[in-house]
Amino acid sequence: MILLLMKFVLKSSHSPAPIRLPVLAVALLSALGLHSAEAPKLDPRYPFRTGFANENLPWYQLKPGEFPPHHSDLRIGGELVQADFIHRTGQFRMNRTGELREFSMPPFGSIVYLGAEADLRDVPMGTYFLFFLNQDADGGFTKLATMQDQYSMDAGHSFSHRLDEVKLGEGKLLVTKQSLPKKILDAGKLELIVNDQTRVWKGDKQVKLSDLAPGDQLLYNRTAVKGDKPSVCTDIWVGADTHKLATEKQRQKFSEFTLFRGLPGWIDSVDGNKLAITLFSGDDHTYKATFMEKLTVGGEVAVCVANDELRTWNPGVDGEKGSVLEIKKSSVNAYGTSGYQVVCTIGTMLEGFRKGRCVRVFPAGATRKDSFYGESLMGYGYAGLRTAELMENVAKEYPDQFPYRTDYGNANLSWYQLEKGKVPPPFSAHVVLGELVQADAAKRSGQFRKEGSDELVDFTLTDEGATVAVTKAKPTDRGNPHFDELPGSVRYLGADATLADVPPGTRCRFYLYEDTKGHFARTSLVSDEFSYMTLNHVTWNVEALRLGEGRLNVTRRMPEVTDYNGDLRQPPDVARAELLVDAGTRVWKGDKQMKLTDIAVGDSLLVNVTGEGPGKPSNCTDVWIGAETHQLVTEAHTKTKPKTSAKR
Repeated sequence: MILLLMKFVLKSSHSPAPIRLPVLAVALLSALGLHSAEAPKLDPRYPFRTGFANENLPWYQLKPGEFPPHHSDLRIGGELVQADFIHRTGQFRMNRTGELREFSMPPFGSIVYLGAEADLRDVPMGTYFLFFLNQDADGGFTKLATMQDQYSMDAGHSFSHRLDEVKLGEGKLLVTKQSLPKKILDAGKLELIVNDQTRVWKGDKQVKLSDLAPGDQLLYNRTAVKGDKPSVCTDIWVGADTHKLATEKQRQKFSEFTLFRGLPGWIDSVDGNKLAITLFSGDDHTYKATFMEKLTVGGEVAVCVANDELRTWNPGVDGEKGSVLEIKKSSVNAYGTSGYQVVCTIGTMLEGFRKGRCVRVFPAGATRKDSFYGESLMGYGYAGLRTAELMENVAKEYPDQFPYRTDYGNANLSWYQLEKGKVPPPFSAHVVLGELVQADAAKRSGQFRKEGSDELVDFTLTDEGATVAVTKAKPTDRGNPHFDELPGSVRYLGADATLADVPPGTRCRFYLYEDTKGHFARTSLVSDEFSYMTLNHVTWNVEALRLGEGRLNVTRRMPEVTDYNGDLRQPPDVARAELLVDAGTRVWKGDKQMKLTDIAVGDSLLVNVTGEGPGKPSNCTDVWIGAETHQLVTEAHTKTKPKTSAKR
């Protein structure tokens, strides 16, 4: 009986739907002392809590210079909905619940997509991943050790899916999970849901769903489960040759991406002018063939200082040349390590060559060039409208310059205390996203709902306000951008405003300071999304329309900039996201209200949105199409609104 019950449980585990054991089976397990309510499972291999054992132990805590051990993470499934390529951060919606979760990638954090390592730039929005998360300093599971799509999880365990029956009329494919290398021909039956948006690949070509035939060997990617709605296949790859091709193309793409920027790693030790550097990788199985054959003992090497986002300053100039003395193998029983340590000498020691600091290593023959505009921490040789979002963050990179705590460092210090009549200094505010609930413009006070929660925060605008840097430059201007530093307390639609101008339900950034009781209740600046993007000179560019699902796929784009030769260049996009829209979303072009269906691929958008709340995803309230519309809206608002935002 026990064997029969175990067989039932194991077979049921392959079902895409949750399985509830029959009452009789649960009773039998309890009688045999096997019920899950019994003492938690212990696993002496791990001196920390895992996702399957040791509930009585604390979770592993990240340590400087240490790769997190395998199984030290909490694993959460969800659908990627936002990715910041430059800062290596993102957001995903959890499977079934739809709860929005944020993550950031430590320098060793990795992505596995299509069976190979990848960058956030490579991953389509709406793809389901399993996120391997470690705790941050506040105890939240936000630090990404790695993430894997469905394709990689199946292929990594040698599984594929044999197509048994095609039911396109019902939007279904009936398949059997199998592992041919392990000679497992039936590891469970599945129904794959497809629709007219599902892409099918065979070789290097896209084919139709109707081209699928019983017997085909499939790997697929999918969306998350949304409430009671099943996940849907976004892409299907047909045949072993196609699977091999897809993985190899992704591996080659990431190899070229990495070699251009230099192999990332951190410094384990410094001895005179000798550096020991462990290189990062999320795919240690192929690292040697992909990268290490380019590094040889006695060969030339160049090392550049990087920050913990793996961004460099000016590799063409500040890379220090040296020679490889030794290449050592190390353990790969942890996330993020390649298993290789390179010991090298360099000509000149730089300030950034310290134990624990990140670097980029360029093998012999690699051409060291500056990263693309916006990705580089320096941006040397370019002029125009540089966004503060992407410039070197001095509070993060040089925390010792600040005698107070910031959102980026100095957690051991106190927050800046406001001084009467003095505009607070840069980076001194605690910036919080939230949805404006109510406001009293006369009393300069209000209430907002904190992003992602039901917590209500009362606030009062300070008399001193904040410094708002409004650019006077044009993209074609040479030299450094010119700014007017203006006092302000409220920015709405790109202009100086009052709280009365901001509609309740608008998500804003609140720049907060402590009151006499230590509560973050004093606000120097309130800014809507439109104004924030305007001040940072970025827009959303429409990449794909998914209006049937209430979604716009967009990329975050900077304006053109002037290069070394005085020519205008379009920098690469810096982020990708999904914007949610519905029948209540207003669309504007020029001075006219349009329809959602009037939005087109390639349109440049500014938006305002609602706040994210439990069970209530952030949604676009308004969408403005095109640079002329953006300018028109700001000018119209500026002409009609008095400058009464801050007292002097």
